[in-house]
Amino acid sequence: MRYRHLFLVVLLAVTPAGAQSLRRTSVVRVVERVRPAVVNLTARQVVTVRRRSIFDDLFPDFAPPGERVMSQSLGSGVLISPDGLIVTNEHVIEGAAEIKVRYADGKEDEAEVIGSDADADLALLRASARGRPHLPLAEQDDSMIGETVIAIGNPLGLESTVTVGVLSARDRTVTSPSTRRVYTDFLQTDASINPGNSGGGLVDLDGRLIGINTAIIGDAQGIGFAIPAKRVRRVVNDLLRYGQVQAAWLGVFVRSRGEGRYGRGGGVEVVEVLPGSPAAAAGLSRGAVLLAAGGKALASRDDYSTLLAQLAPGDRVTLLVAESGKNREVNVRATRPPEDIGEQVLLRYVGIKLVVRGKRLLVNRVVQGSPADEAGLTAGDVVLQLNGKRLGSIGEVNRIVAREHTRSSLLLVIQRGPFAYQLPFPLPS
Repeated sequence: MRYRHLFLVVLLAVTPAGAQSLRRTSVVRVVERVRPAVVNLTARQVVTVRRRSIFDDLFPDFAPPGERVMSQSLGSGVLISPDGLIVTNEHVIEGAAEIKVRYADGKEDEAEVIGSDADADLALLRASARGRPHLPLAEQDDSMIGETVIAIGNPLGLESTVTVGVLSARDRTVTSPSTRRVYTDFLQTDASINPGNSGGGLVDLDGRLIGINTAIIGDAQGIGFAIPAKRVRRVVNDLLRYGQVQAAWLGVFVRSRGEGRYGRGGGVEVVEVLPGSPAAAAGLSRGAVLLAAGGKALASRDDYSTLLAQLAPGDRVTLLVAESGKNREVNVRATRPPEDIGEQVLLRYVGIKLVVRGKRLLVNRVVQGSPADEAGLTAGDVVLQLNGKRLGSIGEVNRIVAREHTRSSLLLVIQRGPFAYQLPFPLPS
């Protein structure tokens, strides 16, 4: 009994110090270190509000002017360099006339947009933040499914909110319910990511910035997404160097063959190799199966799209190819797509040639027997949109196709007289 009392006295004596040290978990230590690098962004936009009708869409030159009002959106960003570079989501600052940055200590600043990319949903800003804490992007792409991750941001205007979860999955492909835009290569986590978290940081227990949070599925619970650091770094580098993201091009169209790792049903099948492309120069041909790229298995068209999104022009990739019953490795150097890639694809697979007249993009010629001919297109039809994006020049067609040639189809909106038609045209698959 005497020893039991002695044990209780000793336990009571060490509990306060012990309890304090137990509270300072690895999560607490990481948050203390990295939270000052996460900022609150307020983007103010001047919005023109007017009535919308099919007449306004088809004849915008005759639409009545609308009322100009000021609106604002809230989001998050991460300081990634000592000279004030801030990464956030493109949708946070889209159309902003003014962007305010609020730091963790309450001080505010203005930011300028260096560049943005809607396809990656990333934007790069710069503020006068020299000397402030920053959080560089993780160098290694080695995040593990199941490891603890921390999301930091400003959901619903609640500044410096911290949520904790695990990394649920990698390489997710997600379609935005609002824009129908397809995003690939996402990190998935069950750490809560709500509106306003967009653009904030996802960090691991080593305090590395492994992703930029993106609130895309508003009704989801326990499902959040982040753009991986590897993709963010590539976009940031392109925006700094070129002002826009440079698309990578191998020159092949592929189709999925089903699941599997290097075995029956695995890989993606090459269904078309464009002449003069890097793939053609490397000796790839129709019917070959791409089993892996850089040692990572390819199981679907989405995997191939993710591969291209991770490559920059000039990068080399080693493909494991199955052909004629044998496996071989092929080294391919990615390049920029041809300047006229959109024109080539529309002529080759849709069967139309375009021309600009005034401010409108028109069908100039329809190839006899082509999908466009079968759909009833004729010279003089107006091409309003491609894959949901408004068109005003052939250059825009080339840029869109350069980024989206891995899709299974192209969606054109064609105007004839007072009517507009949505017409899908499949790509090789």
